[in-house]
Amino acid sequence: MKSYFSAIFLCTLFLAACTSTPTSTSITVLPTVIPTDIPTQPPTSTPSDTLTPTPLPQGKTIIVTSTSDSGPGTLRQALQDAQPYDTIIFHPAVFPPDAPATINVSSELPHIRVSNLTLDASEAGVILDGSNVPGGWVAGLQIVSSEANTVRGLQVSNFSGPGIAISGEARFNVIGGDRGIGSGPFGQGNQFSHNAVGIDLSVEGTSLNIIVGNLIGTDAAGVDSLGNNKAGIWIYEGAHGNTIGPDNVIAHNFGYGILMHDPGTLQNTITQNSIHDNDSLGIALWSGSNAELALPGIFDFDLSAGTVTGATCSNCTVEIFSDSSDEGATYEGRTTADDSGVFSFEKDVSFMGPNLTATTTDADGNTSKFSPPTSGPSASQILQQGNDLPRVQFLPKQSGELADNRIGISYGGLWQLDNWEVPLDEAITYGVKRVDMSLYELEPPIDWSTGTEFAIPPEADRFIDGLAENGIAMNLILHFWDKAGHAAGEELSTPRFQDDEQVREFLEYVRFVVRHFKGRIRYYTIWSEPDNCGDGGIKCVLPRDYIELARQTIPVIRQEDSEARVVSAPNVLFFGRDHLFEVLRSDVAQLFDVISWHPIYDAAPNIEFFGNYYYEYPSIIQEIKQTASAHGFAGEYWGTELTWNSLEICNFPGCRGVGQTWDIQETDLHVAKYYARGIVMELGLDVGVGLGGFTERAPWSYPTMRNLSTVMAGSMPTDLGVQFESTATNIMDFGFVLPNGDRLFALWTNGTAVEDDPGVSTTLTFDDLSSRQVVAVDVIHGIEQQMTTESLNGDLVLRNLLVKDYPIILRLTG
Repeated sequence: MKSYFSAIFLCTLFLAACTSTPTSTSITVLPTVIPTDIPTQPPTSTPSDTLTPTPLPQGKTIIVTSTSDSGPGTLRQALQDAQPYDTIIFHPAVFPPDAPATINVSSELPHIRVSNLTLDASEAGVILDGSNVPGGWVAGLQIVSSEANTVRGLQVSNFSGPGIAISGEARFNVIGGDRGIGSGPFGQGNQFSHNAVGIDLSVEGTSLNIIVGNLIGTDAAGVDSLGNNKAGIWIYEGAHGNTIGPDNVIAHNFGYGILMHDPGTLQNTITQNSIHDNDSLGIALWSGSNAELALPGIFDFDLSAGTVTGATCSNCTVEIFSDSSDEGATYEGRTTADDSGVFSFEKDVSFMGPNLTATTTDADGNTSKFSPPTSGPSASQILQQGNDLPRVQFLPKQSGELADNRIGISYGGLWQLDNWEVPLDEAITYGVKRVDMSLYELEPPIDWSTGTEFAIPPEADRFIDGLAENGIAMNLILHFWDKAGHAAGEELSTPRFQDDEQVREFLEYVRFVVRHFKGRIRYYTIWSEPDNCGDGGIKCVLPRDYIELARQTIPVIRQEDSEARVVSAPNVLFFGRDHLFEVLRSDVAQLFDVISWHPIYDAAPNIEFFGNYYYEYPSIIQEIKQTASAHGFAGEYWGTELTWNSLEICNFPGCRGVGQTWDIQETDLHVAKYYARGIVMELGLDVGVGLGGFTERAPWSYPTMRNLSTVMAGSMPTDLGVQFESTATNIMDFGFVLPNGDRLFALWTNGTAVEDDPGVSTTLTFDDLSSRQVVAVDVIHGIEQQMTTESLNGDLVLRNLLVKDYPIILRLTG
């Protein structure tokens, strides 16, 4: 909470930052700015002599008496005339509190560059409307390089930029106040609606500002959808030490509730707000902002009892919220974690629910994203019956910190990377070690207007270089649509590559691309989903034509970059198995370095469309390996675009049922469990993983994937010789060895995933490993706990482990 203390203390010293109309004799502090449990007195090291405040200069009061955009009595004129310590108010006869009047702004308003100015509409009804302002990014109001200004009581709407922008080393400014003070519709709070962004804080010196009591994207009840287009609040370019809260309602924005990015954007505290129903994350941290503080984990909770326990960083402050989804609509209270990071909270009354989330704030004032939401009335995450050892938070790492985990992720086309830093930051944060992308479109619809494909966007070079700098390999999927030919009126014949001219143009394109990226791209995939003969057949390549295309393409790649590895085109395995096996049985199979396929799109025990395919998949992998090996192949295997969807989080158009031929999971928690199973299963079968359609919006599957990227780093499959005693009949398990000799053992019950599985008590015996210590990692809930074990005849025995419907990873060390 350091930034909060600093802002309040400095506000006390400078006085005007927290006052209403300034005079030399009276100071009124905004009641909601200072929670009751935060001290407002200077530190005890302050000299004990009584301090006499220096009288403030006497400012004048400027009254806005016109709704016009310019001229005498207007807000524009008042902003032009204002001097330090002045107060601008609005005449209630012109701007009635119960019938707000609109100022239709026609051009950018003067920036607030003076300090200690109060712009107060709390006793009036004032709407600033930017609908008529030309330009692509214009703010309603801008505070630039000035201090201790206060803005309250305004409705700011329809600006192409932010409602209010604070930048240029602006400090100690207060936006908003107590919505219960004042006769205006929002009291001292402001409302920001239908702007690009509600409030924008940017530039390194922008610090110690307070955003309090505002309505950002909604009304006071949090019901009306009045969202800002990109984010409710945007903090970036090193703005630091600012406080968002308390008592802001940040809801119904069409992007993020609060978005931060850039490494220097630190120590921004988010506290005691209502954040809900935003289209994307309630709180998003990109590119090292707020130190990308690890979100807390909720381990046990009971809604009716009003109790919750979990883990976070040592001595951090945890705030608990109720929400209908995965944000924080209702602030329930806060607590402080102990030295080991364990926290508990008892409210003495029931939580509102139906879900609980939490944020954590460290000693420097950095606040995290929301934790994954709970579900149901109560739950307790127990890994081993009778184990009282502490459960602590498992902390995932970023890609550059990890050994190869053989996990990759799929993106779209490099040509679309206008803001290449965002997907780069995502990939690094995910912890993956490979990215699968094409240069242009992977599949229809094709944007034929982009011109020649013999061009490399500079963003693509920057993105690929950024991946390499963080230890992430690029797998570039080679597609060619002949956009230049289309512009000249040519039509692609389908199926593809049945004439020499199409093959020649493709080879020319491949040579151009590989030559450009020589030494920077590790893998090239020759086409994708050649079995897809829908959508006009523009991707369709018959097996015999693909074999001949690969026969000619592989030498071109090796001529241009002898170190590059060549990957076969992935087929959708459920639909295109015959296509894949025809390629595997050809003499071309041995020329590839990697055989790949698309393994699962939503297949699960409870999805009837796929029949028994979910359970057949491991044996299909073995058949693929046997066939390829029999025809001379000796390389790697990848199962890429492993994908599950839910009614909560859709990863492709139509997955909620429109035009969709199969069902999907109900919740992202179910999806997270299937992702965890799929990742561990493929790695356990010595198959590299590729994930499709991933998004940070997924409250459960996103952190689960990050946890697995860390815990599986460096692992290779091995047989650990484990014996089971359990009433469960459908346990699936895999063993792994790490470079340092440690072992991993993963196991789960392989039926239909449910919301809360208490687990089945199981005893494991590890042959000849009696000296090992065992730590269990719950990758879904982000928990790790040392297990209690015993040695029996030279074997390691682990009793009362609760095997659940998702992988519990046991790490055996020593």
